[in-house]
Amino acid sequence: MWKDILEKFDKYPSQQKIIRKMLELGLKVDEDKKIYCKDVEINISSLAKSVDTDRRVVTSTIENILKDDILKNIFTNIYSSGALLTNLSDTLGLGVIEIEGEANKPGILSKVTELLAYEKISIRQAYASDPEIDLTPHLTIITDKPVNGDLIQLLLKIEGVSKVSLY
Repeated sequence: MWKDILEKFDKYPSQQKIIRKMLELGLKVDEDKKIYCKDVEINISSLAKSVDTDRRVVTSTIENILKDDILKNIFTNIYSSGALLTNLSDTLGLGVIEIEGEANKPGILSKVTELLAYEKISIRQAYASDPEIDLTPHLTIITDKPVNGDLIQLLLKIEGVSKVSLY
């Protein structure tokens, strides 16, 4: 699906960068031709700078989104998922498990949560990046406490998992 969206911007690589950033951050476009993260307006120049382009490219991207019924439906309804606690784990006394593997392999999340439940470890957050947006898709699990390193070998035994990092 995201591939189809990005293909609509094949002739406009700078606009494609804007689209990728908007999808990554869950930014939406409104009929007022402004960009929002939930209800906070995003500065167009700041968004442009974040992908090394100028504000005119962002404005053109917004116009192209609003002209296309499918894009308009997606980008007027997309919603940011909120704060990810990964960078705060030390401060909050939480654990972080990052898993890379075959994103299209079913059951990885299920097996990870089953293993954590067996170890009596509660999950605070779970985030799986979209393999069509993220060049290195990964699953991030935030746990209620730091996780023992012995868990790495058990997680690596899950079919489809290729790399595990604990923080």
